[in-house]
Amino acid sequence: MTFDHLFLHHIPMLFQFRETLFVDETTGQKAFFTHQSDVALVPAQNYGKQLPGLWIGGGASNTIYKYQLLICNADFLSGFFISGYTNCFKGCAHWCGNLETPYFRSPSSSSSYAGVAFNENGHATVTNKLISVGIR
Repeated sequence: MTFDHLFLHHIPMLFQFRETLFVDETTGQKAFFTHQSDVALVPAQNYGKQLPGLWIGGGASNTIYKYQLLICNADFLSGFFISGYTNCFKGCAHWCGNLETPYFRSPSSSSSYAGVAFNENGHATVTNKLISVGIR
């Protein structure tokens, strides 16, 4: 069963959200992100591409950065992916060479980006961990 099947087919297509929560299930740390505008986003309309605008982090996330959110279902990466914005908007398979900001992501199919990133730079292999992601 693919991410697409699990996620998009079980949520009404008009479901709107403007907040995202990542939880490290081992440590209990929580990082949340709020869209910087009052516009509610629809996952199905933004699937597989950069969601418009930037996000403001809270909780465990480093608040010196603005963040960007992707919802990916590609061979390279499937799942929610948030990282600090530097000088270019990332794509599901193009991370702008960002070796600086925190990432919150599921594992990539590439062995160079294995593991699950939670509040660490994930432009490399990181350790495996269990995270949960929620939107509202």
